[in-house]
Amino acid sequence: MPARVGAAFRMLMQLRTLTAAVALLALLPTHEVASLVLLVCLAALSWIAARYWQRIVSDLLAHPVLVAVDVAASFTVLEVGGVTGPYFLSTVITAAVAGLLFRWPGMVAISVVQVLWYYLTLAAVSMPAADMTFQAVIGQPLFYPLIGFAGTALRKLIDDQAEAQAAAATAEERARLAREMHDSLAKTLRGIALAAGALPMWTRRDPDRAAAEACRIAAGVEIASREMRDLITGLRDDSATLPLPLAVRAVANRWREEHGVGLRCDIDPAVALPPRECYEVVAICSEALANVARHAEAMSVLVRLGGERDAIVLTISDDGRGFRLKSLEDLAREGHYGLLGLKERGERAGGVVSVVSRPGEGTTVTVRLPAGRVAPDDLTAAGVA
Repeated sequence: MPARVGAAFRMLMQLRTLTAAVALLALLPTHEVASLVLLVCLAALSWIAARYWQRIVSDLLAHPVLVAVDVAASFTVLEVGGVTGPYFLSTVITAAVAGLLFRWPGMVAISVVQVLWYYLTLAAVSMPAADMTFQAVIGQPLFYPLIGFAGTALRKLIDDQAEAQAAAATAEERARLAREMHDSLAKTLRGIALAAGALPMWTRRDPDRAAAEACRIAAGVEIASREMRDLITGLRDDSATLPLPLAVRAVANRWREEHGVGLRCDIDPAVALPPRECYEVVAICSEALANVARHAEAMSVLVRLGGERDAIVLTISDDGRGFRLKSLEDLAREGHYGLLGLKERGERAGGVVSVVSRPGEGTTVTVRLPAGRVAPDDLTAAGVA
């Protein structure tokens, strides 16, 4: 589910809480106990839905029948309080929620139920003939499909915006991959060409040096092949268009199936990032796992994603053979650009990547991003298991 859908749901629930509170204030002078109790319950339920929107939205998406329960509760208030004023407004919001969460099919179904229930309520309250105006009989019921349409339009706007952001992030990543192909793969191939050009000379002058150069050429070809494979994989990978928790889990699950190594995920479903930062973090996770498969000889791996008070943290830990850390400059001179690429991705995401490793003690890659980069509206009720 797009992140902003949950935020829109929360806003609608807050609006209904306010509407119920206004109706409650209007009702206080009448001392109608039943109406007061029902409005207090409606306000409390709306506040709970706004407060715990992540869990509520997940439950509604999994069990749409719960919306019918909400319809029944809101129309109970309407029957007690009457079909005018803030009582009616509290029932209209349900149509917007249906359009927001379930789009056209759900909105139409809920709006039809609400219109029918409205007329049943209108018949039950026995309004005087003078009060049976065009507004009460025709105008107000039309609000249900109209507000429901507004909910579906809002959902479409959110979906279109998410697609545009994902497309922009993908285009930016492909441009980066093109630059990386020029900066890393081209350099590797150029080194191979220079070594191959000098090989005949070393064959005549120093056979031992020629053999060493041949080994270097073979290693360079392997590096170039791996770099090309990684670049192609990056172009084909659409995982980062998902919400961050789902994207990280998808990358981890795919890696586990491909390599058969024990991998455990500890992922907080409420963690989220804007699309561009999400893309970089998912790519870091993918590259770190690729390094585990390539070098670590690990028996188990842990991928942990969570939020701290001031940061969002992703760690990829393995129990493999580890290695002695070198400077990034030394690694680049040797043609190993993996850790340098992780560092650059972390900087583009606005965070920091650190690597801890010792021979025989495994390796841990940590990505830490300031929590301030995550807007509240970007939190998602993705429901990651």
